[in-house]
Amino acid sequence: MHTPLTSPRNLWQTNPERMAWLILLAAFGAFLLLAVSIPWSVNYVLRYATTPMVAQLEPTVGTVLLYTANGADPIAVTNARDNIPQGSKLVTTGEATQGVLGLTALPDSPESIGTVHLYPGTTLTVLRFQKPRFQTSKEPYSVRLRLDEGRIRIFTNSRDERALIVRVDVPHGYTVLSEGSYTFSVKEERTELSVSQGEAQLFHESGAELSVGPGLRTWMDGGDPPSEPVSAERNLIQVGDFSQPMLENWEVYSEAPYVAPGAVEVGEQDGRRVAHFVRLGEDGIHTEVGMRQALDQDVNGYDLLAFRVDVRLLRQTLRGAGEKSSEFPLRVEVAYTDIYGKELTWGHGFYYRDPPTDWPVSGGEKIAPFAWYTYESPNLMDVLADTRPSRINSIRIYASGWNYEAMISEVGLFIE
Repeated sequence: MHTPLTSPRNLWQTNPERMAWLILLAAFGAFLLLAVSIPWSVNYVLRYATTPMVAQLEPTVGTVLLYTANGADPIAVTNARDNIPQGSKLVTTGEATQGVLGLTALPDSPESIGTVHLYPGTTLTVLRFQKPRFQTSKEPYSVRLRLDEGRIRIFTNSRDERALIVRVDVPHGYTVLSEGSYTFSVKEERTELSVSQGEAQLFHESGAELSVGPGLRTWMDGGDPPSEPVSAERNLIQVGDFSQPMLENWEVYSEAPYVAPGAVEVGEQDGRRVAHFVRLGEDGIHTEVGMRQALDQDVNGYDLLAFRVDVRLLRQTLRGAGEKSSEFPLRVEVAYTDIYGKELTWGHGFYYRDPPTDWPVSGGEKIAPFAWYTYESPNLMDVLADTRPSRINSIRIYASGWNYEAMISEVGLFIE
């Protein structure tokens, strides 16, 4: 049998020294490869190996539906539940359903490194909750969520030297969050983000990027990249400055059976645009004139809800606010649904004529006549803490009593 000249056996027979050198070089190469790859592999595992974090779900109002990755039927969660696994989908339905998803680094640790508040009408999927397996790793805690619809508020704080990175996928892109406080609102046509603390990096599906700092908000949709950030404070009222020649976005009404009714008109006064409420007719008969605006705005997840308006009272023939403290020459009412699903109202009125001693005034304040007065409510989220607003339904501004005349300017119901 013929042996090729280049075979190892032939090479060993003809040139054993050369073959020995090849074996030595191959062994040295293998040694170098193992000397580099083994420490590198060990270091890679020590640095990048991960293990799941612990997530708990606590329904705060109503029942939260839990869909696990392996189960088709939802689990109704009415009490606190530990060990929410990755791949779980959480759904809050109805106007009175809320829950809190808590993230902890250790199973028995009372300290949370982050919380996610879920508000009514929200669908949130837990894609990833991971932490480094080994304490020596400097890699951050990693959380990835997908918000398909609804509103969430995220608080992130690792409470130790390890950073926490949260990614939130939305229908129009995704956002990477540093430690801080953030509010997301997702509808089919739009994603909105408000930053209270921290910094968010938005990535639109088109490839556009935008950084949003504290006190700012932005929004994006499928066609347009994120808009330039604006102040996180937002006025829920449309055309509250009465810049339109007519009362656009407002519905005017009047209650004056069998007598001359009042009216609401838009004009200019003292260099500003105003809405003018006036009724001059037969005295001693109750009438009312006002304007309404439907708002239908979800205010879950906001810290601030405040009403602001400039008021000027010019005429008031009925003293105080009437016998039942309900007939102010000017009053504002905000209709809202609280977190328990109950429809309620908050109101505040203004008058300048002192009431009779047996007609105490409640829900309003006395102001000087003929002068502009700026009113700013306290934070209604604090005032109405026991019946915290979940949705603002409408606003009504009206004048009532006998004969009256009042003006308003710069009306705003602000959330932040």
